Amino acid sequence: MLGIMPFMKKTRILILLILAGSIVIPCSGVEAAAISAYDLIVAVNSYRMENGLDELPTNVYLMAAAQNQATYLANTYGATPPDEAEGHIGKGGSDATDRAEEVGYLVITGVQVRENWAGVDASTSLDTLLHTTWGDSDNTNVMLHAYGVQIGAGVAQVDNIVYYVLNISVDYSSSPSSSTLTVKTAEGTPDVVPVIVSTPQPDGSIIHPVEKGQALWSIAITYGVTVEQIRILNNLSDNAAIYEGENLIIRAAYTPTPSPIPTNTSMPPTRTPVPPQTPQALKTQADDSLLDTITASGERELLGIALIAVCGVSLIYLVYTMLRKKE
Repeated sequence: MLGIMPFMKKTRILILLILAGSIVIPCSGVEAAAISAYDLIVAVNSYRMENGLDELPTNVYLMAAAQNQATYLANTYGATPPDEAEGHIGKGGSDATDRAEEVGYLVITGVQVRENWAGVDASTSLDTLLHTTWGDSDNTNVMLHAYGVQIGAGVAQVDNIVYYVLNISVDYSSSPSSSTLTVKTAEGTPDVVPVIVSTPQPDGSIIHPVEKGQALWSIAITYGVTVEQIRILNNLSDNAAIYEGENLIIRAAYTPTPSPIPTNTSMPPTRTPVPPQTPQALKTQADDSLLDTITASGERELLGIALIAVCGVSLIYLVYTMLRKKE
């Protein structure tokens, strides 16, 4: 027993050392969390303010356009990003202004949407993204544009590659470094809150209750549909805004396939089997009369024969009597 105690004490110490080592030594193979779109916007606005420029307000339509392009790049190029020029080309050959206008951003004379994009390793920091990846003059001029009025960003990840897209709308008719908005803004708060997916109804429809700060683009992305599809299902115009508490149809109810109505087909009655009958002679009234006639004739014939027999016997007896008298 005395020999076991030191052994147990040594074992306990060994276990504690192993646990301590597992806490001190970091686990390998854990991916760094991707930078969110709002993290990117905050960093760009901080960069602008450091350079004496105004902070830009977030616009939900620019957010939608940026997110659509980030998703497009991720789906199209995967873990192999394209070159700089190709990354600015979107679906159908669109550019940044086209994409913003497509999702509902009002582009008027003097307004243009400028864009930065990058496809980098998920471990890339915000500082590296802004000052190294986008450290060239073209990308820096977009972030620090003196005529910038609004901002939006999108993020999409494929494997260990993260695509970042930054949209800044510029208005050359505004004062330099002024945040006076001459373009369409979304009503409500500019921040877009996360969208919680609604459970489908028994009829297959999906109804989403709009919460404060949500936008059509973020709702569409969460449910995997397009903004246009939501507009059509809810009869919304291109310029219509959505409000807190409003119920949006995301998917219409299934149209049931009409089942054929069963027809009651009248079945012919089943005939009860009749056991075979032995053929019997049919007796008619004429047969009865004929039988009566035959019977009557037979009776008369027998009567005649009897009379003749009696007469014959009488005649013989008479002759016999006469002969005896003569003797």
